[in-house]
Amino acid sequence: MPTKPYVVDVTKLPRQYRFGGAMSETAVLMDHCILKFSWGRPASGEMSGRLAAAGKPDVHPWDQCIVLISGRVEVTLGDNGSLGTYECGPGYYIYIPANVPHIGRVLGDEEAFGVDVFAPIREDYLDMAKHQLDHEKA
Repeated sequence: MPTKPYVVDVTKLPRQYRFGGAMSETAVLMDHCILKFSWGRPASGEMSGRLAAAGKPDVHPWDQCIVLISGRVEVTLGDNGSLGTYECGPGYYIYIPANVPHIGRVLGDEEAFGVDVFAPIREDYLDMAKHQLDHEKA
């Protein structure tokens, strides 16, 4: 999808906020995937998944992987945690196949920052990459 090189500081890109500002996100595109950068505040109850703050797992038809850069998160995989619950810190890689229920939450006192990769591209996240799409038109 993108055809032009794009070099940016992701910390300065426009963000979308969820859960009363407890989570912020932005994204960039590649040909067959979208990378989402997520910041989650401690005790937010949420790191990934739009419904997880209500205690319901997120489930979607995209493969997802997360690389945790800073902070600590707890990730629960499968129906009722049937695939395990994991405490993850910086450097952890979490792969979630399509259609696997999952819930993530921030642990401790530090903000968590991670990079999520979704493949194929999540059309519902394209609005987070508008800055890059606008660059493509320039």
